[in-house]
Amino acid sequence: MARLGRKDRGLVAKIREGKQVWYVRLYHHGRERRFGSFPTKTAARDFYEKAKLEQKEGRFFPERYQKGGYELVDTFIDRYLTTIGQRKTQADERRFGAWWKARFKGQRLQVITTSTLEEARHTLLTERNPLRILKELRRARNTKMSRQ
Repeated sequence: MARLGRKDRGLVAKIREGKQVWYVRLYHHGRERRFGSFPTKTAARDFYEKAKLEQKEGRFFPERYQKGGYELVDTFIDRYLTTIGQRKTQADERRFGAWWKARFKGQRLQVITTSTLEEARHTLLTERNPLRILKELRRARNTKMSRQ
């Protein structure tokens, strides 16, 4: 059924830099999602119809169409390392940060899952020298004893 004034469902017009730009508004899993921008209303309508068809067939994944920025693991870790305050933990955090950056070099933060983190943690635990672990435990115990 046609709508008054050719107002298509799910299409939103905005003026940007003096030109009219079109966006598509869809509800997916109870949340409103916006997609765009489209130069013409026809392109936006075509995308809307394609997305609704994919929703009905169960093939719609909004992540495919979102063109947002992404952050690499390296930059995330570097940003974290700038927030470390205590001098005692800085060396350890930087060492572990270097290990994690080497492990996930060039990967996006969104790509890393809990299973990849668990694999990396297991590798870290098996890769470290047991004698070094004992030495670190002795050092931790000695510093604890000297504080008392």
